[in-house]
Amino acid sequence: MKKTTIWTIVAAVVVVLGGSFFFVKQNSTNNQVEASYNQAITHGKKAVANKNYAEASNKFKQALNIKKTKQAAAYKSQADNMLVTIKYAQDGKYDQALKAINQVITKSNGYPVLTKQGEKLKSLVEDVEDDYKHEIKPIFATASQAEADKQYLKAIEQYQKVLNLPYIGDKYYQKYKNIAQAGIKKDKKAATNGKSAIQGYAAISGNGSSSNNHAKSNNAQNSIGATGNAGKTGEGSMGNHQVNGKTVAKNQIAQLRKRVGKLGYDAMSWSPQDLIDLYRSSKRANPNLITKKDVQKYLKP
Repeated sequence: MKKTTIWTIVAAVVVVLGGSFFFVKQNSTNNQVEASYNQAITHGKKAVANKNYAEASNKFKQALNIKKTKQAAAYKSQADNMLVTIKYAQDGKYDQALKAINQVITKSNGYPVLTKQGEKLKSLVEDVEDDYKHEIKPIFATASQAEADKQYLKAIEQYQKVLNLPYIGDKYYQKYKNIAQAGIKKDKKAATNGKSAIQGYAAISGNGSSSNNHAKSNNAQNSIGATGNAGKTGEGSMGNHQVNGKTVAKNQIAQLRKRVGKLGYDAMSWSPQDLIDLYRSSKRANPNLITKKDVQKYLKP
């Protein structure tokens, strides 16, 4: 066999072996990248399940740095917008919150679990906004007017109404809880009636004696309501949020508002307390069973 033929064969073998080695190495690298990417995505999904959106965003960012995909980019965008929505909602910036959450819900290539969580968060933000516009804000307005008129005990009473709301302890209402607490502290200092002012506050907050509690009842009856006819008389007095011994849930309030609108009334002008009192007055087992006659009866002086 000629030497040239031998060297040709050797060269061919070297090329084949080298190519095989490169292929195996490249394939191994690709597998490692894929494994690292999938691990980051999996950890991000676990964080989403725990509603830890900051951690989810971080893990999806890791995945995106490993391999730039539409999936990782979409997942990270959704997690980021969940965080933005929560922050805006806690700050009372509901328009911005709803804009951000819509980007979660409508995101192309998004994670279905995040999309579903986004839909629930949107409903929650709408409920919080509704509570603020139709219950908390009117009470604050009454308190502000009382302060302008130097009726500090009346203002304290209004702020206490906010603190007595069944949902005020939720994180999305913390801003309003802080405002109410600060208002009470400020108006207690502003009151110039000395001992009588303190006694009046004890009655309003429910910490006074039986005679003070009687004064509380009188103050409630004489004050100007912040929610129309709601909570002024009968079983609904002093902001009763229960029907048949159970606190009316937010989703039920939403049902009640839709029902009132369907019956031809301006549903957005009804406060949550109005809706609860209507529900109680109707004696219906379900908000959707309320009739126009029930509403007319409730509104009748």
